[in-house]
Amino acid sequence: MPTGAGKSLCYQVPALALGGVAVVVSPLIALMKDQVEGLCARGVRATLINSTLSPEERRERLRELKEGAWELVFVAPERFTPHFMEALQQVDVRLFAIDEAHCLSQWGHDFRPDYLRLGQVRRELARIRPIRTIALTATATPEVQADILYTLDMDGCRRFIRGFDRTNLQMTVREVTSNKHKDATLPTLCDGVTLVYCSTRKSVERATTVLRAAGVAAGMYHAGLPIEDRSAVQDAFMSGDIPVVVATNAFGMGVDKSDVRSIVHYDLTGTVEAYYQEIGRAGRDGLNSKVTLLFREEDRRVQEFFIDGSHPPAEWVHKVWNHLDGLNENPVFLTLEALAVCLPKEAGDRAAASCLYVLQREGWIRRIHPAERPGIVRFTGACAETGGLRRRIYDHLRITGKASVGVWPDRVAEELELSREQVTAGLRGLEERGVLTYTAPERAGGVELLRPGEPLEIDEEAIRRRREQELMKLQRMVDYAYSGCRRRYILDYFGDTPPYERCGQCDACKAGRPLGRVSEPLSEEHRLVVRKILSCVARLRTPYAPPMVAKVLIGSNDEKLRSMGLDRLSTYGLLRDLTQSAVEGLIDELVRAGALNRQTMTRPIGGRERSYMTVSLTDIGNQLMRDAAHPFAMVWPVDRSASKVVTIEATPPRRSRAAEGRAQKTAGAAGSAAGASRGGRADGLLGVLQEVRRTIAAREDVPPYVVATNQTLDEMAEQRPTSRVAMLKLTGMGPKRFAAYGEEFIEAIQGISRNASISA
Repeated sequence: MPTGAGKSLCYQVPALALGGVAVVVSPLIALMKDQVEGLCARGVRATLINSTLSPEERRERLRELKEGAWELVFVAPERFTPHFMEALQQVDVRLFAIDEAHCLSQWGHDFRPDYLRLGQVRRELARIRPIRTIALTATATPEVQADILYTLDMDGCRRFIRGFDRTNLQMTVREVTSNKHKDATLPTLCDGVTLVYCSTRKSVERATTVLRAAGVAAGMYHAGLPIEDRSAVQDAFMSGDIPVVVATNAFGMGVDKSDVRSIVHYDLTGTVEAYYQEIGRAGRDGLNSKVTLLFREEDRRVQEFFIDGSHPPAEWVHKVWNHLDGLNENPVFLTLEALAVCLPKEAGDRAAASCLYVLQREGWIRRIHPAERPGIVRFTGACAETGGLRRRIYDHLRITGKASVGVWPDRVAEELELSREQVTAGLRGLEERGVLTYTAPERAGGVELLRPGEPLEIDEEAIRRRREQELMKLQRMVDYAYSGCRRRYILDYFGDTPPYERCGQCDACKAGRPLGRVSEPLSEEHRLVVRKILSCVARLRTPYAPPMVAKVLIGSNDEKLRSMGLDRLSTYGLLRDLTQSAVEGLIDELVRAGALNRQTMTRPIGGRERSYMTVSLTDIGNQLMRDAAHPFAMVWPVDRSASKVVTIEATPPRRSRAAEGRAQKTAGAAGSAAGASRGGRADGLLGVLQEVRRTIAAREDVPPYVVATNQTLDEMAEQRPTSRVAMLKLTGMGPKRFAAYGEEFIEAIQGISRNASISA
């Protein structure tokens, strides 16, 4: 169901009707907090168990859960530790609900390895008694839906799909040329209650500064802020004290605020799913609301950086596994900084985390929840104190004689009959005196090796496919910015059939933009053309502007080009059959598809500093040039000078005069036979229909075959249909195609018939 359409009720009402306890899996603290507060305000006995609670509070909630004090309990997916599962076996669980279920799928936009365990959790709960299960999401493509059912082992369940259309959202894309342009535009879009989404913490801070400088009361929310500050911002937004919040995507999931009038995306999202989910937080009351994407093509680089970081080289994954396995400890507790030591210097903490992510996804490790982790104490000196709190703690920990030990503050507190706060304060005091270093449990990553001692075997091809899948999803998001109808594009993406050709409400429809085409895999012919362009960019060595690259490829006689010796390049004239405009259009689309990088170059020209755009190869482009990038998809462009789709004419091989003569005779015979077989088409109707197709294709900015295939035109010329019924009998002429183009073909046929009658 669309965001805001009432998915929560689909498990809240059954939970109350069934009795017992409903366990609800939810991915974010903010989501749980809002849900629980809303339910409690309505008299429902709901609670949450997550990392915001102290160990004492968590133990108390579990005790109350066993005693039947709660009807709904919200937990994070990583909460299902052996200890927690043991507790649930003693609870009358009657409903298992998975919210944001797209996180289950490796092909979803927000896959989380912890969700993969939920299938096993469901099976373990079902051993005690049959358990009803419901999985809910707003953003599952058909592929993701199938993955969810497979992971949860829910074959034979009922599937409910309401649709994806949000008719009250007015969708707009504002193209910006620079960050300054973006900053100048942002304050004008914050109309009423507004959420501004950014891709990084740095962007959140920048956008917040811009809004506050413009006099807009804006709150800031990202994971790097203290949890108290984040909670305060959320509460102020919900109460209306802060009308605008600038946040990363963590904010807003499940937040039930109906009067959000505007959503602004300061940065490009990585997927259409993420974008759709975030804009769905506007207009939940059904009133018209605005959603705006500030689009700058260079912003895709940030998302590509995230994708690269999430898919480290297989070599790095092997290094991390060998390091973990070589420690001869299981489980292993260490920080990401300590783990990153085994990787090349350029890798860093993020890469180490990504390697763990891959190992978890591939079934080699289990990430240990913070509640199960110890802190880490490393002894660095002797304790000079002879008594007191710090000495008691030191002696208790030093008894093992090891240079470093795992420390569970709650256990130490219980064993020494102290409070957790006293233990933590004592450890910090010893650290200040140089006796030890202490890494708190939240910072110490914990992993359990599931196959210790075994040489690592991972599906490197699957890792590559996942990376390519994410790059394809990013490209589809870029394509959205160039679409001819925003709502139709999103519905098509999710496999939903829109009841219209155009929504008529988005900025693209109001501007009369032609319906855009989505990226498609290249044919062999087109792939060769693309490789020639990329080879030319590589041969130029120094980045050049697209017009100059195009001139080299078409073999231009431009004097400046020749003076620089660019006519001596091996790629000079490789695409002489195309126009310069056509090649520039291809270069633009290669930038959008991620094969070329566009950047600003400043050089002294004619005694003045001048800036202009240049292009260079990306990693994707380099692989594609070497014919190693599979799959690769892009939009094949329109030749802007000719207003038609760029076509590639194959150059026929040279033939001898004798062969040429034989070919002409053969062609003549074939032409006579074709003329005889076509009969009624000798009047040139087929040529007229082909011209109609070309005109429509240029106007609608689509390939000719989208308007009508060659077979359709052949049948049309033979049968001369002049009604809708007759037209729909043609191969390939369905209701939608007829509605879009059919009448123009009928008019052409009737015009030919009238002329033929007059001539007769």
